[in-house]
Amino acid sequence: MKIGIDARLVAGRNTGDRTYWRGLLTGLSQTPSDHEFYLYVRRDPAPEEQLPLDERFHWRVIPAANERLWSLTAFPFAAGKDRVDVAHVQYTVPPLMRAPVVTTIADISFKILPQLFPAKDAFLLGRSIPSSIRRAAAVIGVSESTRNDILTYYPGTPPEKVHAIYNGIESRYRPRTVIEQDLDRDVAKVRYTLDKPFVLCVGLLQPRKNVPLLLRAFTRARNAAGLPHVLAVAGRRGWLAKETENAIAEAGDAVVFLGYVPDDDLPSLYGTADALAFPSLYEGFGLPVAEAMACGCPVICGNTSSLPEVAGDAAILVSPTDEGAWTQALTRLLTSPELRRSLGARGIEQARRFSWRTAAEQTLAVYEAAALRA
Repeated sequence: MKIGIDARLVAGRNTGDRTYWRGLLTGLSQTPSDHEFYLYVRRDPAPEEQLPLDERFHWRVIPAANERLWSLTAFPFAAGKDRVDVAHVQYTVPPLMRAPVVTTIADISFKILPQLFPAKDAFLLGRSIPSSIRRAAAVIGVSESTRNDILTYYPGTPPEKVHAIYNGIESRYRPRTVIEQDLDRDVAKVRYTLDKPFVLCVGLLQPRKNVPLLLRAFTRARNAAGLPHVLAVAGRRGWLAKETENAIAEAGDAVVFLGYVPDDDLPSLYGTADALAFPSLYEGFGLPVAEAMACGCPVICGNTSSLPEVAGDAAILVSPTDEGAWTQALTRLLTSPELRRSLGARGIEQARRFSWRTAAEQTLAVYEAAALRA
């Protein structure tokens, strides 16, 4: 079977979307099958992007004037020319695609919390997603929570059409050895000037990540308990980020803003942090939670959407709108080395549930079923 994949995001900015596609390709390269994979991009991936090598992977560089034309016309035309049996995209299903299409919908936060998006983006997604779900041969949600949200907010969608397939965790995220712990401390101190105990917050600076509430709760906990910690905020600027940036500036010496952190450095920060704080209002999966747990970093996260599903009993779950509860949870965790050790150990076990090879095997089964229904 020939499988065509919209692989543009594997060479995009470091986001959860890019991690998904790179992880899926890695998993597919580890999964024995006779299928051929046609990977369509707008430019050749650079050598330093370290994508998995596999003789079954056939890269197709397809030019187009812009992203919209690429998705709507250039990609379907090229996939048709290659006679692919099934195609895989994210969110938008091209109307001109001849082959059955599987679409991955990471989350529908634009539908559930539209006020946290630029109006234009929420409008366009709100218009395109319902028709994409109807046209798709199958839909993949990255958690049971996302699957349930799709079925709830798009009534009439056949339940058998929507599949929950968890994201995986890259191999770089693992328990830290003694030698790695020494190197991790050097990275944190020298590269990021983190010479005090710290709590880490990771995510694109946008309203859904709820960083201003975390900053207020952390500052209160720090002052009330006399904690030596700082809050290290890692993430590039996203949309509607002004409130978050103002809150960071107002927090003074309680916060260290790291900006964009390369993937290669994240394991060192997870390995050095006393905790990951992740107060997101909504997540389709919540990769930082899984990555931190895999490194043995204790986690405090929100108790909504997919986060309880991903964290299991290996994290402290707190309402993302209850500032006082966040203050109490931070104080409790940061003053108890025993609790941090316990959560760290449980997190390592919980994170073993998430494998890109398993995700790839389950995704292949969806491809095969979609092709058979064509």
